[in-house]
Amino acid sequence: LQVNSPYVQNDGTYVTSEYNYRRNQIDYTPNGTIQVTPKQHKYTFRTLLKPNKTGVLLVGFGGNNGSTLLGSILANKHHLTWRTKQGEQKANYYGSLTQATTVHIGWDGQKQVYVPFNKLLPMVDPNELVIDGWDINGANLFEAIQRAKVISFKCENECGQFERKRQYDITDEFSTVFNFHTILSHEF
Repeated sequence: LQVNSPYVQNDGTYVTSEYNYRRNQIDYTPNGTIQVTPKQHKYTFRTLLKPNKTGVLLVGFGGNNGSTLLGSILANKHHLTWRTKQGEQKANYYGSLTQATTVHIGWDGQKQVYVPFNKLLPMVDPNELVIDGWDINGANLFEAIQRAKVISFKCENECGQFERKRQYDITDEFSTVFNFHTILSHEF
């Protein structure tokens, strides 16, 4: 997406844009007359074009939310598929605001034009997230995903293979069994 505007500059590293926010200030005179005064605030936004590496630290990683998040990212990253009564399903980010939605940007003279939300500004690709965390229950990824019962059986098994081969981008601390009593003595 390229924006041709005097209010947007792209130097290859950053995109800098200026935005004029307009509002009306309302005042009341002593005799009750309403006075409307237009106001304008100029904002400058500067965005790095290549997002930095981003990490997610999940406390409770072996729970339903953490294991489902990592399992769904792995399914998308490795293009996993599975069969249901409706036929073959492919991992996707449907439901993700940044990955699956579009934004109306204008009219080209014949139709309305929409672009993917993640093409408006640089955003982190969820497949590139560095994910780590810990959980007091000590379950590995495969056990946690099985217990959550959210991901399809085939994807559970494939994520289990990633667990055994360590083909995902989290550190070894995930599989460490945390001693509950040690944590309690240090935390409280």
